[in-house]
Amino acid sequence: VLAVAVVLALLCGLVGWMLLNVLKRLTLKSLALRLAVNRLLRQPWSTLSQLSAFSLSFMLLAMLLVLRGDLLDRWQQQLPAESPNYFLINIAPEQVTPLKTFLAEHQIVPESFYPIVRARLTQINGQTTEGNTDEALNRELNLTWQANQPDHNPLTAGSWPPKAGEVSMEQGLAERLNIRLGDSVTFMGDTQDFTAKVTSLRKVDWESLRPNFFFIFPPGALDNQPQSWLTSFRWENGNGMLTQLNRAFPTVSLLDIGAILKQVGQVLGQVSRALEVMVVLVTLCGILLLLAQVQVGMRQRHQELVVYRTLGAGKRLLRTTLWCEFALLGFVAGLVAAIGAETALAVLQTRVFDFPWQPDWRLWLTLPLCGALLLSICGGWLGTRLLKGKALFRQFAG
Repeated sequence: VLAVAVVLALLCGLVGWMLLNVLKRLTLKSLALRLAVNRLLRQPWSTLSQLSAFSLSFMLLAMLLVLRGDLLDRWQQQLPAESPNYFLINIAPEQVTPLKTFLAEHQIVPESFYPIVRARLTQINGQTTEGNTDEALNRELNLTWQANQPDHNPLTAGSWPPKAGEVSMEQGLAERLNIRLGDSVTFMGDTQDFTAKVTSLRKVDWESLRPNFFFIFPPGALDNQPQSWLTSFRWENGNGMLTQLNRAFPTVSLLDIGAILKQVGQVLGQVSRALEVMVVLVTLCGILLLLAQVQVGMRQRHQELVVYRTLGAGKRLLRTTLWCEFALLGFVAGLVAAIGAETALAVLQTRVFDFPWQPDWRLWLTLPLCGALLLSICGGWLGTRLLKGKALFRQFAG
């Protein structure tokens, strides 16, 4: 983490340095702005360190605020309105019918009941899978059989339904294991090995909060294996029915997805608040670093102002130049932070949250303006100290 932070800080500093060089090549009408750009470029190490610290802290703070707010809310909003919030697992075959009756008595319409067989994928085309580090090969998988294609599992290749000796496979796992249509897969169950040929690939929406499976067999293919059943439903009318359900079916496991999601949200909120405090502390450290560098270079700045005054610069131009220098530093740091935050958020939206990427115009507006405002306060403080009273003019007169 420390290495990544250092690399990011260096990248932010270099991008900011490039932007300053671009500004230098532009025809700037404001003399104060030209003087400010030239002074920032004359002190590369000081400017790079300040750009790195501020742009990185602004970028991290913006990412945390956007992630905790918009992206997590958008992910939850994408869930279907009637997504199941309870799962029933470990249902014995003889409990399926009485459980359907119990749910019907409480006006609950469950998802389909899915048979579950646990088995381990041991061979692909007759070759053992030992040594493969894919997570799906290091545990037992939940297999099922269905006559109808799940409406949330569109086919990407092959045809439905699988026939005897065939199986439908999830597309992502097939790509990771380099499995194609026509390949054979062998499983180790509780009683015996069994092999099937892959005849279709499905795109599975794992975020739908509905039962999903890597492998779906045709009906009757797994009758010789020990099996249990699974279903899900939505219930929002209190715990009374759930208590009755537990008493009527004590061996059935009830999984509260809503409570889990709520707890995950609370943990994410706590972590993000802690990280925000850390980022604010980093920003404050950056300001202290800036003030320390200003204090160390106070004599040099004073001499520069004397030279400018000798060349005819007025007090107003000198104050404006100091203000522009720090405001420009904050503006460039904010702009670099917006570039970095937008890039990182685009990757998260497309690769993690599976959203279409949407630029956030607030980053491009808020970060540069806030950075310029924050550091211009430092410039105003410095200008007040250096130009206070008539000390500068007395030195010039001497």
